[in-house]
Amino acid sequence: MESLLRPPSHGGLLPYFLLVQSAFAFAHALVCYTADTDKSMKQFSGPEKPVHSGLSARLYGLKNVYTALIRAYAAYHITNPQLYALAQFSFAGPLLLYASELYVYRTARINECMFPFTLAGSLTVWMWLQKGYYLG
Repeated sequence: MESLLRPPSHGGLLPYFLLVQSAFAFAHALVCYTADTDKSMKQFSGPEKPVHSGLSARLYGLKNVYTALIRAYAAYHITNPQLYALAQFSFAGPLLLYASELYVYRTARINECMFPFTLAGSLTVWMWLQKGYYLG
């Protein structure tokens, strides 16, 4: 069990953060599948709020499952360039999603976007800065 919780870190912290972010994505996927749709889709409650349906919540939950799998697999194979790039895109993608929902489609408000912007933005930059360290 300990080996599952200790990805090969190669002396850095990034694999641990990827594993934690994977756990958060799985947790949110569970919320999307089990909670009230308004609760699981709260981040999309801006001025042009779409109708929150069970289908949209489950689709968002499925996206979170894929995101979690990519990040977890990259945490254990941090020196694989293809997985590293996929993991980095799994943070850059939400930046584009929330930016477009906030500024283009207006389905999100700045309050709901600050956490994804901060987290995804900082991890995208961190992964870009650490790329040479992990990939050589």
